[in-house]
Parts: sequence; structure tokens; C-alpha cells
Amino acid sequence: MNFIDKLKSSLNLSDEIYQEMITPTSSLEVEDPNNFLNIDIATSRILKAITNNEPIMIYGDYDCDGICSTSILVETFKKLNYKVGYYIPSRYVDGYGINVDMVNKIALKGYKLIITVDNGVSQIEALTLAKEKGIDVILTDHHEILNQVPPCFTIVHPFYKNKEVIPQCGAYVSFMLSIKLLGKIDDYLLSLASLATISDMMPLVKDNRTIVKKGLETINSNKFLQFMRLSNNDIDEKELGFNIAPKINALGRVKEDFSVNNVVKYFTSNEKNDILNLALYIDEVNEERKLICSQAYNSLHIEKNDDKVIICLFDDLKEGLIGLVAAKILNAYNKPTIVFTRSSNGLLKGSGRSLEGFSLAQAFKDLKDVIEVYGGHALAGGLSIKEENFNQFKERINLLSKDVVIVPKSKIVIPLEKDEFTYENYLELRKLAPFGEGNEEPYFSYTIECSMIRYIGNRKQHAKGSINSNCSFIYFNADKDLISCCKKVTLIGKIEKDKYLGYQNLSFNVVEIKKED
Repeated sequence: MNFIDKLKSSLNLSDEIYQEMITPTSSLEVEDPNNFLNIDIATSRILKAITNNEPIMIYGDYDCDGICSTSILVETFKKLNYKVGYYIPSRYVDGYGINVDMVNKIALKGYKLIITVDNGVSQIEALTLAKEKGIDVILTDHHEILNQVPPCFTIVHPFYKNKEVIPQCGAYVSFMLSIKLLGKIDDYLLSLASLATISDMMPLVKDNRTIVKKGLETINSNKFLQFMRLSNNDIDEKELGFNIAPKINALGRVKEDFSVNNVVKYFTSNEKNDILNLALYIDEVNEERKLICSQAYNSLHIEKNDDKVIICLFDDLKEGLIGLVAAKILNAYNKPTIVFTRSSNGLLKGSGRSLEGFSLAQAFKDLKDVIEVYGGHALAGGLSIKEENFNQFKERINLLSKDVVIVPKSKIVIPLEKDEFTYENYLELRKLAPFGEGNEEPYFSYTIECSMIRYIGNRKQHAKGSINSNCSFIYFNADKDLISCCKKVTLIGKIEKDKYLGYQNLSFNVVEIKKED
């Protein structure tokens, strides 16, 4: 079986689906914005506001999706030569979504039209007040509509479409609105929508996949300064998801003031010096974020017991970082995890990450008698509890999980021979990209003699070696005890271009090894 057949077989791809996935990017078409049922109503109201010179406020969110959503519309109005106001709320001061206080401030400043992006569907009280004050609201959002749509002029949402509905991020909706307003697809705005689609972990299928695939192509061909300045590498979906998006999220997570608004300025500025200076600031805050998370994780002592859910409590970890620490613990221990921190209002704020088989949303619902507020979905959620209920919550959530079959994250692993680690096969693999939610990148395996492994690093903690003349492997923080007791081990990892040697050299990045008898 050749490499392509191994890919199709392991990923369960029919010939038809495989051919569809390797379609050249240039042949892919961005979704028609007219699929969104109310987009004409929204566009007409915006054009009327421009004609009548009405003040317009764009109200966003403090994560990467909300920032990209806001930036897309701010930039769209700039291209229409119409100045608008925008606001990214502070996680710590305003909380999530538009609120009553902000509606009052917006009304006092004379705004007659609010466009919410990446928020709005759950802000019923705030949008009711906006209507009472004579402010029209165009609600653009992508979050689940739980009970009722707040009063608004119109709603543009992936749930309201004349075609098959798939989850799409807030910036995707903003991008569709930009196409309607501009009458064309703008490459830079497409790039922002692709970044948000990756950062918000949308399924990379159908129109989402098209947006990301075309977005990556246009980023690399246009070399937009805002993207290039935050990256040292060729930009692919991994670079967006693991390097650029965390930097954009950092300000909203770390800073307790309103400086997150500077990220919109970063994405919408035409001044090179402003972009470069803001990039330095974003990098600086991101380094602070990494340091805090690392210190928090390293301070933990996770007990080895039969509990299926890990519960941790910190005294002073920033609320914006508890979800990141929870995700890091889950990845390390393969157990659902909830991390709490003490908040200024006397409650414990928590953020959880879970695995298939154990729904946090259902667990929180079952424990609502000891929870003050909660929200989220099966695999991620947030909550607040009183400190006196902490031990009871910890005991009861583990009782709930006792008989549940939790499914650890699994890997698709494709065995390869020495001569299959080639640049040509790497290019065949990349034809199936972008990889992510709904299109998982496969792992590969290779069995090697332990005598072929050498160690590098200041403590000789990393394992390294060659597979063939064009492919080397690296295993960071290697399990030396396992390697030393075997004649052979199987390396499991992913194939990437070698960022140091370049050209057609590959690096096999090992994440796990298994003993061979």
C-alpha cells in the first residue's frame, strides 16, 4: 500500500472525498453571503445609517474571534470612508457581552445603531434597554440561542441560513457582512476570518475549510505586516492556532484594564510604526501570559487517585488564565479538569475542559444547587461557586463521573517505512490541510533500533536521530528509562518541514514512544 492509500484508508476517506479535499485552493469558492437570511436587512440599515450620517458603534468581545470580528467591520467601514466607534469590553471590568451600563454610555454618546459581533444572543436585558432608548441593534453572533433572541433590528447568525448549518465563528459572520457592504472579497479581511476560525476551533469542513485554506494562501502571498510581525515562520494553520492566536488572546486574558482595544488598532492601522510598536507590546504581554501559566502549572501537585475529574484551586490566578491551565492539565493527565481561582466578589471562579463521554454542561446542570452561575457546552465550560461549597462540589462531580465511560483523546497513527519519510509524501499530506477540528492531522509511527538514538540538550534530556538522509527525528524530554531498557522502540509523532535546515528536509516530531518486544 503506497502513502496516499495509507492516508485514505486510515482517515476513512473515499476516493470522492479525497479528490474533493485536494482540490486546488484557487478552485474553491467562498460562501455566498446571501445564504444568511437577514443579511440584506442588515446591509440596508447600515447603508441608511451612512447616508444619514448616523453614529455607529461596533461592540465586540475580548477573545481572538471577537477582536477579529470587530477589526473586520472597522476596516470595512474605513474602506467605505465612514468612521465608526468600536469597543472591546474588559473581561475583568465589563464581563462578557454588551451590558446595561455600556448601553447607557453608548446612548449618552448619541449612537443610533449598534452592531454586536461575537456576542449578543444572551444579552436580553441590555438589548431590551437599547430598544427602549431608540437604538437599533444589528445582532451578529454565532453562539447558541438558548431561549429567545433579544429584541433587535435584525440578527445575522449561522443558525439563520438557507443552506445546511455548520458551526461558524463570529468573524465569519462579520466577513460575510463585509462582502455584502463592499461588494467584493477583501483579502485582508479574509485573512482575519481565517485566523478567527482557527482560534475559535471551528470544524474545518465545508465553508470553514475554504475560508482557512484561502486565508492561509492570501496571508503568505500578501505578507500582511500584522501577521508577519507576530510570526517567525511560514504561516500555516498550526502557526495561526499555536502562535498568533494565543498572542491576540493574551491581552484580554492578562490585562485588567481596557488595553485589549489596542489589538483592534493593531489590525486596522496603516501606520507601520504603530503596528511595530503594538506588536512589541502584544509579544510582551504574551510572554507574561506564558510565564504565569507555567508557574501555575508547575506549582501543582496532582494526586494519583481514582478520581475521574481533576479539581484544582488557586488563590490568585487571573480568571482569564484558568481555562488555559485547565487545558494544560487535561492534556497532561487525560482527565477532565476544572480549575478554580478566588475572585474579587468572594466567589470561586472556575473553568473546565473535558473529554468525550463526560459533559460539563450536564454535570453543571446536575449540580446547580451548589453552583451560583454556569455556562458552556460538553467539552468546555465556566462556573462560579461559593467557597464553602468547594469540597462538596469536588466530591459530587466525581460521584457523577464514577460510572461514566470517559474517552481519552485518541490518535490516528499510520505506520511508515524508512523510505516513506519523503518530501513528496509530506506534500501529499499537506494537500489534506488545513488540519484541526473535524479534520484531525494523523500521527505516524516508525520503529527504530535504540542504538540509533543519541541525546542532546544541557541535561541530555532530548532524543535525536536520523530516519533517512532527508528526515531526522526529535523527541523533547524523552523517556530515557524506556529507551535504555529496549533494543527497539516505536516512535509516534508528526511530520513537518525542518524549520532549521529548510529546502526539502523533514523533521519527525515525536510525542510518544512505545516499547517493542
